[in-house]
Amino acid sequence: MSDLQRLSDLQRQKRELEALVRDAEVDGDIVGKLNFLTRLEIVAEELDAIVDRDGRVAEIALLFEGGPVDGSRTIDATFAAQAIGYFQAVVTRLFASNLKGELALRGKIKGTNLAALNIRGVATGSFGFILEEKDSRQTSAVKTPIREAIEEATALFDEFTQENEDDFLVDVDSINPRVFSSLAKFFRHLEKNDASLKANLPDRHFTFDRAGVERAYKRITATHVKIEPVSWTGTLVGLSPIKRTFDFKREGSEEIISGKFSHQVSQDYLERIEGDEGITLGDRFVARIEIGTIRKPDGSISVSYTVTDLELADRSPP
Repeated sequence: MSDLQRLSDLQRQKRELEALVRDAEVDGDIVGKLNFLTRLEIVAEELDAIVDRDGRVAEIALLFEGGPVDGSRTIDATFAAQAIGYFQAVVTRLFASNLKGELALRGKIKGTNLAALNIRGVATGSFGFILEEKDSRQTSAVKTPIREAIEEATALFDEFTQENEDDFLVDVDSINPRVFSSLAKFFRHLEKNDASLKANLPDRHFTFDRAGVERAYKRITATHVKIEPVSWTGTLVGLSPIKRTFDFKREGSEEIISGKFSHQVSQDYLERIEGDEGITLGDRFVARIEIGTIRKPDGSISVSYTVTDLELADRSPP
């Protein structure tokens, strides 16, 4: 049994034992209450241990409902294979984007093998599958990059399926054209097959019903994204590697732009700060920046900046 399946079973046991404790208390059954509390403590400890471990590695249960699914008995094989393939593509593109900071518009995607997910088991409740990263049984002190990519994927699903149009926003780090294309294929597949989705992580659960799937598909196809790479020389006036944010003053301009570092740039500079090199704010840098322009379905436009590479320039302008 996978950890996610075990997690679900322990959560069910915990609810049942809590109900038994309450019933025993009402009935005045002191011995029964103590027995149930002892069992509840054991279950709670095992539950906490699984959540603590699995909260850092990539593991997700995808459960489908609707046209391709017959209750919890069967699922159309072609639908299931394509749905998993499209989900894998979203995760791979997010992983590659974070790893390299820049995802080329064409050609083979870097990190494809590293981001590959395995099917560990069948998820019960409706019908679905438990996916996990390779070597997921190894412990990790922090979230793995693939775990982060899966969390980004579910966050995007949640963003695009939400009801409130006024709150519909998209982070430019998550809308690389390839990511958008994969999202469109995934939701188009669900839409044309009248399917809905549940996505369960160890520490959170998402439900994307038919109305949400339809909203997501319409929003994705109606949202236009442009990514323009530029190279600017200027002064770094603010930096937070942990939050992955920067403030940059371009030479010849009084405007200070703020945005995010790609995952790899942030990690590199975090290591420099912790090492002997350090970083001095106010130094001149050559920054390779992606300017993301988003035109949303309501016609509004937003512009974001992501640094994909940062190199120290001469200390004085030429």
